[in-house]
Amino acid sequence: MNGQLASILLNDLKLDADRLSPDATLDDAGLDSLAVVELSVLLGDRLGITIRETEIEDASTLKDLDLLIEQKRKEG
Repeated sequence: MNGQLASILLNDLKLDADRLSPDATLDDAGLDSLAVVELSVLLGDRLGITIRETEIEDASTLKDLDLLIEQKRKEG
């Protein structure tokens, strides 16, 4: 998981570090529907990328979410 995603999950969304393994599902990590909306906004603000809530929810694991973020960043 890249440092920026980890930072947002830990510092902004206040998720438990023990739950943030690459193979954790969004539910396992503690991301509820409100957190998904917040994450979408934070990714736009911090990284300048647009990721819809549905795209975040479709990520099976935090690793998949990380790969999605990297893909969006490359697309610019």
